[in-house]
Amino acid sequence: MYQDITKLIKTLGGPKKALTLLIGGTLAAGSLLTVGGQQSAKAITQAVKKRRARRDPCPTFGRTFTVQTACTDEQGLEFREGDTYAVLECDDDAILIAITGSANNPYFVSRAFLTLISDYPKPSGHSEEAPS
Repeated sequence: MYQDITKLIKTLGGPKKALTLLIGGTLAAGSLLTVGGQQSAKAITQAVKKRRARRDPCPTFGRTFTVQTACTDEQGLEFREGDTYAVLECDDDAILIAITGSANNPYFVSRAFLTLISDYPKPSGHSEEAPS
């Protein structure tokens, strides 16, 4: 491998030219990746904004709720009585929450589950009992 590298450096015109080409190539590639990354980030941001504009806003976004019944959801996430959580996003029945004091935030939880165990608002016309 050493011999191959030595031949390549000689072909490029010596170590100074090879180093110049290497640095220049690295900078050019980095610039292209940066521009591509920026364009991708803009496209993703625009797509998220369009999606949010098309659907109803999350009525509970940013609000904090308190768990009233200790329970574990179907994914094994444990809620203790008195825990609080903040709503980060809503999408139909899926609610993205951050539990106060949890190191593993955020979590997706069912809207129906949250209405059963906490003071999360129930859809009008529903009365259900909390899980045991």
